[in-house]
Amino acid sequence: MNYPESVQQFPITSHLDSICKTLKNSPGRCVVLTAETGAGKSTVLPLGLLKHFSGKIIMTEPRRLAVLGAANRVSNLLGENCGETAGYRIHLESKISSRTRFEVVTEAILIREMQNDSTLEKYSVIVIDEFHERSVNTDLALAFLKEAMEFRDDLFVIIMSATINTEKTAAYLGTLCKNGAADVPVIAIPGRTFPVSLEYRPGVSVEEAVREELLSLSKGTILAFLPGINDISKCAAALHDISDDRTELHILHSSISFDAQKAVLSEPKENVRRVIISSAVAETSLTVPGVTCVIDSGLSRISRMNVSTGMQNLVTETESEFSAAQRAGRAGRTAPGKCIRLWSRNDPRIKELPPEIQRCDLIPLVLECAARGACSISSVDFIDAPGEAAWNEAVFLLKQTGCLDGGGKITRKGTAALSLGMHPRLASIMLSAGSNRLTAQAERLFLKYGNYANAGAEIQKKAVKDLERRLAKCAFSEEPGGTDKPDVPDETTLILNGFADRLARRITPLGAQKAEYQFPSGRKAVLHSSLKETPEYIVAPEVMAGTTEAVIFSFEVMQGAAFEKWLSSHSTVRTDCFFENGKPAKFERVCYGEIIITSRRLSAGKDDIAAAWISEIRKKGLQCLPIDEKTKSFLMRVQFYRQEKRKEKLPADAGKSGGTLEEELALSAEEWLVPFMAGTNRIDSKTVYDALYWYLNGNEVDAAVPERITLQNGRTCVVHYEKNNMIRPVIEIIIQRIFGCFETPKIMNQKVLLKLLSPASRPLQITDDLEHFWDTTWKEICKEMKGRYPKHNWDYRITDTTTR
Repeated sequence: MNYPESVQQFPITSHLDSICKTLKNSPGRCVVLTAETGAGKSTVLPLGLLKHFSGKIIMTEPRRLAVLGAANRVSNLLGENCGETAGYRIHLESKISSRTRFEVVTEAILIREMQNDSTLEKYSVIVIDEFHERSVNTDLALAFLKEAMEFRDDLFVIIMSATINTEKTAAYLGTLCKNGAADVPVIAIPGRTFPVSLEYRPGVSVEEAVREELLSLSKGTILAFLPGINDISKCAAALHDISDDRTELHILHSSISFDAQKAVLSEPKENVRRVIISSAVAETSLTVPGVTCVIDSGLSRISRMNVSTGMQNLVTETESEFSAAQRAGRAGRTAPGKCIRLWSRNDPRIKELPPEIQRCDLIPLVLECAARGACSISSVDFIDAPGEAAWNEAVFLLKQTGCLDGGGKITRKGTAALSLGMHPRLASIMLSAGSNRLTAQAERLFLKYGNYANAGAEIQKKAVKDLERRLAKCAFSEEPGGTDKPDVPDETTLILNGFADRLARRITPLGAQKAEYQFPSGRKAVLHSSLKETPEYIVAPEVMAGTTEAVIFSFEVMQGAAFEKWLSSHSTVRTDCFFENGKPAKFERVCYGEIIITSRRLSAGKDDIAAAWISEIRKKGLQCLPIDEKTKSFLMRVQFYRQEKRKEKLPADAGKSGGTLEEELALSAEEWLVPFMAGTNRIDSKTVYDALYWYLNGNEVDAAVPERITLQNGRTCVVHYEKNNMIRPVIEIIIQRIFGCFETPKIMNQKVLLKLLSPASRPLQITDDLEHFWDTTWKEICKEMKGRYPKHNWDYRITDTTTR
């Protein structure tokens, strides 16, 4: 097979044969491939693999649109229709045939393949593309693949991305080789990109930037990045007047229909300008045609799991350096372009986000692992392990739904849930409906809370038909050997089979301006302003943790005899102590978690004061304690210590809650605070500090994360620890006091962020790259400073003792 003329322009083409030869000769049968934007890795490399490997090849892409795009482009290069030599499979749609040798799939499809055939006997080459996106399915697929390779000596794997941590990936795969990472080939292919100029416009809105660029844009596409659908919709509404015969306005977000997404990614009409307002979905993997200008808000919407509440928290954060570079690169794929960044050039940014596996809902992942017999977090060799507390929380919820047994092993219900191709919570509801077909209530819940809630009627109809087929195939019943569930749950309580932890009771009076509800976890949430009904009991599948208060976006009403029976059978009796008007109060309560159903007052005494303090802390957090600046600084250093230990995959004496440090301490207050109360009921800031210093191994923290360090020039300076997404050590210092330092100081291998000040203590520059600062930025700053302060020493090579 010779390579067609149409691929000769791609940088990767001349390397195809050597890449395939290197893969075949790799001791571990794996290769790490980095290819810059425009190199042709996703569309041209498959031609080389088809030429050099006789078996089937499967390649993953992180998004459905990217799957379709890659399969169609490879088919075009082969001069064939999609579905012949090259094809694709996504949920509810596929184009493959008996001739297909190269398949493009989502990572979820590959995981299903490995669950059905753990060693992937049908395939000879597996390619994981866009590995840098590090979705939870990417990491899970790689862990399963690594295991499969230990049982097959004829399975080959390529991990590729435009940008990737090659050392870390090679080290992970290197355990398959005799000499470790040294035996894993790392291949770098140059790209085919055009120069992209960077402009910084802090304080300018996306709308303003778009309008300004349209004044000079005669053709091409403006791609503007905003964090979430609300911001995107508002911006699009504000720009509606720009749409005319010469200008198209589009939005691109995962929530819009699949057909609408495909339309946005189609080639624009000749002489028609396009403005696309997009989320981070367009950063990588998707080819957006004709982009010559990128407008970057500098923000992203990041989903983070709050383990202590079991809720996702979708937050707007400053994007990483990696994301900013990827967004800018969109403007230089076909011609020279520019990227307008709506922030200051000196604004600090983290290099990259933690992988999704360390910040997301782990329920699907834990169930997938259990299906392979991996019942503990240590049973799976992940490139980056998920948090143990998040794993344990997922295990608890899966046991609650009946998908795992008491020992953490997968049950028949858990196996059936995986076969339905949806989140285990929703699958548990479908399987609990009492038949092998959808009941009306089960279908309603599936369409309302499943992946097809925003899909068109035809797609929803197709999804329901597919689910009915899967239910019939798995033939699940609660009792082995049976065909029907003997005790069909009431339609009202059906949803509790997947969302028992989302049961909530209204704790504000009926008719209150804001209806507030309490969950079994103790967390409270208010109804979204669009929800007018305020029942006493609800189940809230869609609730966002938030930063100040959680918000419920939809709910199901819980009422009637069946619900009362369910609540009674799941409640417990306990004794609670807390402060009431400064004095301890004691109650006997019937509760479901932290939801109080009935309460009876008991007599309280002095012995109940410690218990009351513990209750207060668990309810209100550490803010109810007297905490001084010394303690706040210590807690920030503890958080930094744990953060860096996690990077090293070393024990960090991590807490058990898996949430924030404050949440952990609130839950464990009885363990660390009560011993320091020493029989007294009074708590002061010193008591709190001493207790925390003991509990959190203060001596170890002090040694690793000091409050003062000595610089290379011999000076001692104070280190502050600041949180912006990640915690970083920071030194504010008059620039002359760092003269004689040529290396950036490090704490726990993390570079200190240096905030350099003028002799008048005004901000000059922020850097964590002192090594290059003196030869670059400093030259311009020095000229200005010499003019302002001519009597000062400005030779950075000489330590200035006059400013000691």
